[in-house]
Amino acid sequence: MKASRKSSTRHKWGEKVRFPLKTEQQCIRCDMVKVGRREGGPAGYWDEFWRDEERIHCTATPPCDARRGNAAAG
Repeated sequence: MKASRKSSTRHKWGEKVRFPLKTEQQCIRCDMVKVGRREGGPAGYWDEFWRDEERIHCTATPPCDARRGNAAAG
């Protein structure tokens, strides 16, 4: 018997806002901000994730918490 796998909501990234050394995109479902940093040439690229002005330290994209937006709307 196969274990049921819980489906997660994926981020829905908005338009990129471009700056000289970074880009920013905001998830329209959970308000998380993805910041793509470019410093120090091609090897100097990394992504950061922010929510409520606090950086989320992680090795992969954090899951979308679309419930945050639904709770605020309700």
